[in-house]
Amino acid sequence: MNRSALIVTVLCPLFLCQLTSAQEFVGSAECGACHQEAYDNWQQSHHRHAMEEANVDSVLGDFADASFDYLGSTTRFYQRDDEFFVETDNSTGELEEFEIAYTFGFYPLQQYLVEFPDGRIQALSISWDSRPEAEGGQRWYHLYPEEEIDADDPLHWTGAFQNWNSRCASCHTTDLNKNYSIESNSYDTQWAEINVGCEACHGAGSQHVDWANGSDELSAALKNKGLLTNIDKVWEPIAGQLQIPENVDFTLSEQIQVCGGCHSRRAELQQRDVAAEFLDNYSLSPLLEGLYHPDGQIQDEVYVMGSFLQSKMHASLVSCSNCHEPHTSELRIQGNGLCLQCHEAQTFQSQDHFFHEVGSTGAQCVNCHMPETIYMGVDPRRDHSFRIPDPIASVALGVPNACASCHSDQGDQWLADFITARNGNSDMQYEHAAIIAAARAGDAAIATDLLALVSDESNSAMLRSIALIESVRFPALRNLSVALAALGSADALLRTNAISALSFQDINSRFQYLQALLEDPLKSVRMAVARQLASLPLSQVPLRFQTTFNNLLSEYEESLLFNADMPEFMSDLGAFYAARGDLDSAQAALLHARELSPAYLPASINLSDVYRAQGRDDLGEVVLNEALAIYPDSGDLNYALGILYVRTGRIQQSLGLFDSARTLAAENSQYVYIYAVALAEVDRVEEAISVLETAQQDFPNNAQIREALRAYRGL
Repeated sequence: MNRSALIVTVLCPLFLCQLTSAQEFVGSAECGACHQEAYDNWQQSHHRHAMEEANVDSVLGDFADASFDYLGSTTRFYQRDDEFFVETDNSTGELEEFEIAYTFGFYPLQQYLVEFPDGRIQALSISWDSRPEAEGGQRWYHLYPEEEIDADDPLHWTGAFQNWNSRCASCHTTDLNKNYSIESNSYDTQWAEINVGCEACHGAGSQHVDWANGSDELSAALKNKGLLTNIDKVWEPIAGQLQIPENVDFTLSEQIQVCGGCHSRRAELQQRDVAAEFLDNYSLSPLLEGLYHPDGQIQDEVYVMGSFLQSKMHASLVSCSNCHEPHTSELRIQGNGLCLQCHEAQTFQSQDHFFHEVGSTGAQCVNCHMPETIYMGVDPRRDHSFRIPDPIASVALGVPNACASCHSDQGDQWLADFITARNGNSDMQYEHAAIIAAARAGDAAIATDLLALVSDESNSAMLRSIALIESVRFPALRNLSVALAALGSADALLRTNAISALSFQDINSRFQYLQALLEDPLKSVRMAVARQLASLPLSQVPLRFQTTFNNLLSEYEESLLFNADMPEFMSDLGAFYAARGDLDSAQAALLHARELSPAYLPASINLSDVYRAQGRDDLGEVVLNEALAIYPDSGDLNYALGILYVRTGRIQQSLGLFDSARTLAAENSQYVYIYAVALAEVDRVEEAISVLETAQQDFPNNAQIREALRAYRGL
């Protein structure tokens, strides 16, 4: 080997090491050295002000000895030199002084964060309305004005559900590491940048700096200019051209996945990797009842992505930055001009289209197609599913409609009549709305229509997914074939939700259907598989799959432990351990969940069930009674305690609990069925028949109620 070849052999590994070394965060100021315009724009953005240290420049609220009264307690806000303080109720309900450590957001409200010695950072529920006084702002207000949130409530500002480290931090800082310790129930949370900086979206920038400062050879070797994400390419829309040209060269979905990491209702599965796919980092909440209306409109606080994925915009490959300038966080164009980038003015900017006077409020595209819902008291957020207003569905199903935002005095029926006269028919805009609503009401006759929604590939993955989930209410042979087809979908969102549709199958059948997904490339799919197979004994897993199966369960356990500071995940971990037969670990996890939030109901119910499995119903009864003292109106708790009474030979005492359960959770057919069975068991058959006859009217397609009624009438 000659000398030059030897030099090349030695130097190449060093060069490769330079390229493959871990990316490091350099900070937004470093980015601003080259990208001055983007940096200046970012300085004014919501991302820049997502979180800041509390000081005279960042604090917007009135700390001039201002006071706010709530539940008979007076909270005071005041300042000493350049430090800000609040005197408010602590975790025991007593007044205590706390220093404000950080501000959280800036418009239309600003919250304030208090840091505790154990590393917990908590968000005060009394917030500053930063809107102008003319709009009702410049005042202190409570986020839950119509609820009595005292120190024992899980929503109290000192509780788990107002904890910044677990609930807020990952989307309001850059490169967050929670560093939570289960053993000490404490945090050592760290971040690269206190707010949402450049690298929160573009990824750690050290190799990009190397690319900018390096030699031609180094720059050429670094992929994508050394950046971890490729989110900056935007197609230029042409009015009237509703589809993106086939030759446009950019990865559209990557931008949506990066933005969606925070602008979505989702669960974290692992430490965020900005370069990973969304469904590796997160599990996206489907269109569940309580989160979304039956037609898919937003109901609870769901943060955009789940809505957008339903839309025709998404189907036509529109991306976030077509409308939003990413560095300022502002719209690219104000008014209808934003929509007219694609939609032809001749058709859409006309009174024939919006049947309101040109230039009026009713002629604004967003007011009809992106209605606002107010969250956190003062924060209006627009629905991103871009749907047609449907007063007819409002009358039939009770869903909201955009027309009522202005025409509330006329009422939904007047609006429906107007639309019927205008359109020449009384059809709802979205057929699926009635189908999903019927499924939620327990109407088994709708099962075929549900499955048709799943099979129709022109529907969004979000709609197909919720149809699959709702189909579980009505188990049938055809459900299985539709679910199995969805398991093979190229769309990972549909695959993930198809897995849950197999819950009516026995555990061994589930394994047969899911074995091909044990090593699915996306973590959300694998975690859904693990949930479905958690109770499968290793001895029943074919030998060739056992290592993979064990790895899957370990990954699932690790994913739950990543959120060990959240009671809902520790409750899930307890359920997982119980399914695996490890009752001691299940008990420990559930006790930790109750330590995090003593009032978290699922943990109490699951813990009582673990005590049952351990033969300690006496302890389970204590747990349920403690929970019932906090939530006497919980149908689930009344039912669980009633079942415990039956199990321990106190069926007569269970009757009142079952009666309460079926009244408090009137939508649950199981509760009224069990109440009737319990009545029959104590020879009150006529009462049982009467209860079942009423239940049959409420649940006309419920086979369990129908068969019980037939049996008791025959006695």
